[in-house]
Amino acid sequence: MILNILLRLMLLFSLVFSTTVFAQSTAWLSSPQHPPAQVRLMLTGELDAATQRLPAVLQVKLEDDWKTYWRSPGEGGVAPSIDWQGSSNFDSAEWLWPVPQRFSLLGLETYGYQHSVDFPLLLTVTSLTQATKLQGVLTLSTCTNVCVLTDYPFSLDFIPEQLRVDSEAMYLYNKAKVAVPQVVSSNNSEFIWDANQQRLQVNLAKGLDWQQPTVLVDGDPDTTFKLLQLEQSANGLSAIFNGANWLGEPELLGNTLKVSVFDKQHAYEYHATVQAGAVMLESVSWFKLLAFALLGGLILNIMPCVLPVLGMKLSSVIAAPHQQQAHIRRQFVASAAGIVASFWLLAGFVLLLKFSGQAVGWGVQFQQPWFIAFMVLVTGLFAINMLGAFEISLPSSWQTRLATSGDNSYLGHFLQGMFATLLATPCSAPFLGTAVAFALGADTASLLVIFTALALGMALPWLLVAAFPRLAQALPKPGKWMGKVKLIFALMLLLTCLWLVSLLANFVATPILLAVVTLLLLVFVLILAKQHGAKVLLISLSSMVLLGGGVALLGALTSERWAKALPTDLVWQPLQQSNIAEQVKQGNVVFVDVTADWCITCKANKVGVILQNPTYSLLKQPSTRLVKGDWTKPSNQVSTFLQSYQRFGVPFNIVYGPAAPQGIALPVILSHQAIEQAFAQATGSAIRIQE
Repeated sequence: MILNILLRLMLLFSLVFSTTVFAQSTAWLSSPQHPPAQVRLMLTGELDAATQRLPAVLQVKLEDDWKTYWRSPGEGGVAPSIDWQGSSNFDSAEWLWPVPQRFSLLGLETYGYQHSVDFPLLLTVTSLTQATKLQGVLTLSTCTNVCVLTDYPFSLDFIPEQLRVDSEAMYLYNKAKVAVPQVVSSNNSEFIWDANQQRLQVNLAKGLDWQQPTVLVDGDPDTTFKLLQLEQSANGLSAIFNGANWLGEPELLGNTLKVSVFDKQHAYEYHATVQAGAVMLESVSWFKLLAFALLGGLILNIMPCVLPVLGMKLSSVIAAPHQQQAHIRRQFVASAAGIVASFWLLAGFVLLLKFSGQAVGWGVQFQQPWFIAFMVLVTGLFAINMLGAFEISLPSSWQTRLATSGDNSYLGHFLQGMFATLLATPCSAPFLGTAVAFALGADTASLLVIFTALALGMALPWLLVAAFPRLAQALPKPGKWMGKVKLIFALMLLLTCLWLVSLLANFVATPILLAVVTLLLLVFVLILAKQHGAKVLLISLSSMVLLGGGVALLGALTSERWAKALPTDLVWQPLQQSNIAEQVKQGNVVFVDVTADWCITCKANKVGVILQNPTYSLLKQPSTRLVKGDWTKPSNQVSTFLQSYQRFGVPFNIVYGPAAPQGIALPVILSHQAIEQAFAQATGSAIRIQE
């Protein structure tokens, strides 16, 4: 009996200390020549005896903006691969690929993963009872602005049937496998290749209601497929691609291709054999896009950042009744031309950013302190000019030249149009987002067309007056009241100037800003007193104080009826895509707010919705996590996040949850109802707000 006990103890001892049995994971592997990347191979230990398959997970961690690639990298990059030479008792490995991200640089599109990715692997062994050696070399391509190809040798020794289940590896494997598209029967798909036009059409039968799906084609390693058109109808999903092969013309007939389709909710993979046929592109709905662009440009005229400039324009119109209609028409055409010219300059600026691989977005110039400082100078000078302190005039030689061709005031009207456009760019008005998103993601010709439509939409009020000059003559007759109106417009421009100065707080020290504001206010007050007298100055300052006090009193008396101010004690975390996934995995709802200090619409959303009930109480729930992406300054991380959802401006809000891990994008103008519905959809149940 004692002998039996000793034998059992010896057997247990050998099992505990045998590296052959329990070598289930490599350490984190890195290369001294490329420190930003680390990899690790883990075996789950859950062996399928029938198929002799062993699940494993390959983890890849990347620092900063480094990324690696999908099985079909696109127009650049190399997919990760493993050379299993040196392995024994090993048959094959099936590599599963999670849904990738799309990256765009210098007009080239690639697909892959940034920051981190876990690849599920299915390893097939020859025998369950024999000692097994997994030995090989992982070749990993990682890129930022440069690309590095790195080898990672590894080795694992074990006996398959003696592996223990590793809970961490199983969790990582199952989590990664959820992100792998599910394979769908080929009966639901049809692939047609038009060899004459080098186009591939993918037809998928009706089965799911896709929400902005991404469609990727692969299967031919030498051919890249670029999406030309994507249509969803009652019959299903249809996508048309252009096929390009660096060796010559692609030969796809009879080949089996894979088509991956995924959106925020679903991810599926379709396999089918390519058949011959004709592929015809349908006309793009340009009418709808142009209508959105025109309407979005028109709405920019009533945004708070443009309103002061409209006041300046109105001031110039007031003196128009006694002028000839032709003269009025030319003035307003000059303003419209200034708006169009500014939008063309913005389009050129965006194209330069796209060609240089920089972040592209609507209003990105407000991320540059020199631009904001220039706008402070311009608005400050215009405000002082409206007080009558000085008149802006051209040199006498220029005036003589312009006198023969027209009044020199046309230049002022042209500059007013340009100035209004520059102030309008941080605003993402309704209908503007759709047109701008299409333009920023489209080719050069389409971008210019959309920006021109935006310009015409914003210039529409001026063009209407140019077409019907009597509209200007219908304004009141000139009189002393014009001076009071000019004073109001000067105050509006001063407020705009102070708002622009506040934006510089992100770039300039506070004492310097306080000195600038003090100097600006002092100059404004002195000029006001000099031009209009101490009495007008006293009346203006008293009126402002009384108006401010009256608004505050009215708000205090009626706040219970319209909105109750809430403390700004919401706790926000910085934007990190990996953190969002981790919080969703824990069962939390994540509310992401991508904003910027220079965005007027963002501030309106914050004051009018986010800090008001019932949204405020919803965001304070224990299961809610708040994430903020600050785009006030240039941020590659925020830009990449926006572009991953085909957004190129702020505000942008999105809700993630267990039932919506890919996120539910919210409208530009937030509402309590939209946020509550998104929360309910993200959790898969009704939301009960704890008051």
